[in-house]
This record gives sequence, structure tokens and C-alpha cells, in this order.
Amino acid sequence: MTQPSNLVVYLARAGVGSRRACDELIKQGAVTINGEVVTFPREKVEPDDVVAVNGDPVTVRELRYLLVNKPRGVASTRRDPHAERVIVDLVPNGRILFPVGRLDVDTTGLIILTNDGVLANRLMHPRYGVPKTYVARVRGKVSRRALGTLRQGVDLEDGLTAPAEVNLRKQSAKTALVDITIHEGRKRQVRRMFDAVGLPVEELHRRRYGPLGDKGLEPGGFRELSVDEVEALRRAGEEVATSVGGEIEGDPLMLAAEAAAPVERPEDGLASGPHEHETIADTVLAAPEEAASAAETSETGREGEADAADGSTPADEDVPADAGEPGGPADV
Repeated sequence: MTQPSNLVVYLARAGVGSRRACDELIKQGAVTINGEVVTFPREKVEPDDVVAVNGDPVTVRELRYLLVNKPRGVASTRRDPHAERVIVDLVPNGRILFPVGRLDVDTTGLIILTNDGVLANRLMHPRYGVPKTYVARVRGKVSRRALGTLRQGVDLEDGLTAPAEVNLRKQSAKTALVDITIHEGRKRQVRRMFDAVGLPVEELHRRRYGPLGDKGLEPGGFRELSVDEVEALRRAGEEVATSVGGEIEGDPLMLAAEAAAPVERPEDGLASGPHEHETIADTVLAAPEEAASAAETSETGREGEADAADGSTPADEDVPADAGEPGGPADV
């Protein structure tokens, strides 16, 4: 930092939390500048000042937040000896970032790349994570009963799933497009939910991650998140922390560059052969915006993002596979 900054802005840039949360910390007297308690959020912080929260020094570092629309054939890890490309190679200097969750190599859709491990850890909580919306191409006729079961909760081998938002977008002779939004992150959750109601998944695309959508972002494209978008993600992460309550959220995630363990290959992915019609990504991108908002649910991610803060295997869509990074081996 070379220019003076407001204290609340300084703390937010240091990754302490959203501006709202940082404002509260300051007013509670938890923040000091050069050893002196400061309760004025707009207090100026000079380049040589030492800022601490609850006695722990904090410094502004360059935090990066990129939104990537992962295409087919790209592994959503930092390294994968079996994949031709990995997601961090789609962005400049991507090797210093790690994916917030993971998508199967044949799955498409949104992934956040960042070096903000604390925020990523919150966003990927297995039970209280931010909502992820997917669109799935499933095989078969979708009945009202199946939709009702998916919405109310499906009894899987690891327990009843939480209620989900589910809408039938299109039914054709042999397949259907279904939008689904989930908050949990169990292993292969979305696939298992559809399997349980007799609708095997053929394709998945994640179209929305928390407050972020894929509008205007072509497959393989990426963009930096705006200040407002990062703030919205931080607030979403704080809501997760509130929901978790007394649970241990888990240690901040290590940077991807610190991880060195080999990556496991996903057990099964989406069908990669020819399809009767255009891909989900094509269908979604061509759909009117109203339809998108109704479902903005691309089921691209691994169906059930489970980067478990409790050490369990991450869900099917958002699970970085590199050891030390958020999540674990891919499950979709």
C-alpha cells in the first residue's frame, strides 16, 4: 500500500471480511493502529502503519478474484497428468490461484479462481455453502412426482437431502432440461438425486455461483470480479459462517502453489459422445434472459459440491483435487 486508505477499506482488502463486517469490528474496538484502539471506520491508514485485529497484525496483499466459464475437456485443478489442459492455464498468472471447488473434466460452467483462502473455505462449506445453480440434461420423462421429490428432499444413502429449488425447463421425446439449485455439498449429490428419481444425468452445466451468473461469459472466457461482486461474495461467506454457528469452519485453505500431492481422476463424467441436440451450454446461452433467471442453474459443476470443512470428501462439483487446496478429489 503506497497511498493512505480508510481503515474499513484497508481491512476489507486484507481479506478480514466484508466492509460491513469490518465496520462492526472497528466499532467494537477490536482494531488497533500502531497499538492504539481505533473506533472510527474512516480513520486513515498510512503506508507505514501497523494494523491489528484482536492483536493479530493484518496486511494488505493483492487478492485476486476471477470468474471462469470452464469448457469441456479442462480439468478444474492446478495439475492433472491425465488432462490436456487445467483451468489455471486459462487465465494469466493462474498458477498462483486455486479453484473454489471443482467441476468434472466433461462438465462446463462457473468456477472462481482466487488466492483468498479464508473466503474460499467459507463458500465451500458442505452444508451451508452458497447456492449453486445448475442445468442438467437428464434422460427420461420428468414427472410432477419426481420434481416434488427433488424439491422436498431425496433419501440418499448418506441421508435426506435439504430442500432444493427445481424447475423443468424443457421436455423433449427422450430427454429434458432441468434447473436445480442446491446449498449442500455432498459427493455426487446432484447426480445421485436425479438417479434416485429415475432420471440419469447426461450433461451438467453450472450457470450460477452464489450472486454470480454466466451471462456474457463465453465458454473458456474469464473476467475479474468487480469490487461489488467481491463484496457480495464476502457477505455470502459471512452468512455461511453465521449459519455454521459454533461449528469449526476449518483452517484457511493453503494456496494452490503450496500443494504438491497427485490428483485423482474423476470416476465418471458426462457423456462426451455425440448428442441428439446442442449442448447444454449452447441451449443456455441461446435462451432468453427470463428463462435464465428462472433456472440460472447450470448443473455443470460436480453435482453436489462438497468441499467439506469437516474433512469429508467434497461434493461432486466443487472440489479442488490438489492436496492442501480447497476440497478433495473430484466426485463427478
